[in-house]
Amino acid sequence: MSAQVIHWSRDTPVFPAQLVTAALAMAGPITYGVTTGHLAHASFAALGAMATGNFVHPPTISRPFTWLAGARSRALWLVRAQGRAGVLVTGAALMGAWLGGRGWVGAVGVVVLAAISAVVGGFSRWTADVVARFITFLVMATGLGGAVWEVARWFALGVAWAILLGLAAAAFPAPVAPAGGVPTYRQLWVRWWGGLHRFEGWQYAVRLVPALAVAEVIGVLWHQEKSYWIALAVVIVVRRRGGSLLRATQRCLGTCVGVLVGGALVVWVPPSGAIVAVVGILAGLRPLLKERNYAAYAAVMTPLVVLLMDLGRTPELSTIGYRLIDTVIGCLIAILPTLILRRRHAA
Repeated sequence: MSAQVIHWSRDTPVFPAQLVTAALAMAGPITYGVTTGHLAHASFAALGAMATGNFVHPPTISRPFTWLAGARSRALWLVRAQGRAGVLVTGAALMGAWLGGRGWVGAVGVVVLAAISAVVGGFSRWTADVVARFITFLVMATGLGGAVWEVARWFALGVAWAILLGLAAAAFPAPVAPAGGVPTYRQLWVRWWGGLHRFEGWQYAVRLVPALAVAEVIGVLWHQEKSYWIALAVVIVVRRRGGSLLRATQRCLGTCVGVLVGGALVVWVPPSGAIVAVVGILAGLRPLLKERNYAAYAAVMTPLVVLLMDLGRTPELSTIGYRLIDTVIGCLIAILPTLILRRRHAA
């Protein structure tokens, strides 16, 4: 198990344009924030860029196109994919910011929205990706603490910035398309609807919703500022793909390490230039580590989120301790459904 947790995969190619785009998408808003003093607004925009960026590159067109025609085709694909995703994740930020701090109403709202999204997300690979982002940033936005429309407005600006960078990245060649055609909407509908008649079609919702509900209940009953991290840890660990115990363990270990690293960075209170550099480096590593090792990816992703959520604040050591405790609780809650389902299949 330990060897698999640290395994470094090379199955999926990662291109330099993806790394540069991911770094600039988040470093840009933070640069604006440190130069103008609007750090809270910058963090909202950076989260919007994080939620929208790093989509899989469109497949290379098989017909012999000119460079300009190929770049135009990739640009249109990215704008459509990122544009639709941007609308949904901005809606998630809007709803999450509104539900945050509303006690039981907010907790029920988050669980219901996550449950509906988990079922709908099985429609296609694109919807699965967007739904994962939607649920993650829905929960994350409950802890942002800003005015609802202010959060949504700056989040949308970050989305627009990520799309603009996506257009620039479209000038570079994309990975070779996998074999096989693209399924039609009718084929996707038939497959999704048929899946709902089997347990596999509900498996993600079964693993996510009860764990998220328990996390939200604990968060409401346990009155402390960072209790939303319990639910956030759950949605980070429980994923539609890679639902094995190994992947869950990778996410748990990486998330806990990331919380410690992020807390250390926040307590350090780095100078403005260092903040931009750290955010840019961590953001640029995300596309690479996501494909190579999920524990390392979570260990980079989590301090990035901690930095953005606490940007402009100086939390005490007790706050960091509470966040780590919340994260461990959330990880334990998230692993339980995986263990139960594993025993069910073994029986």
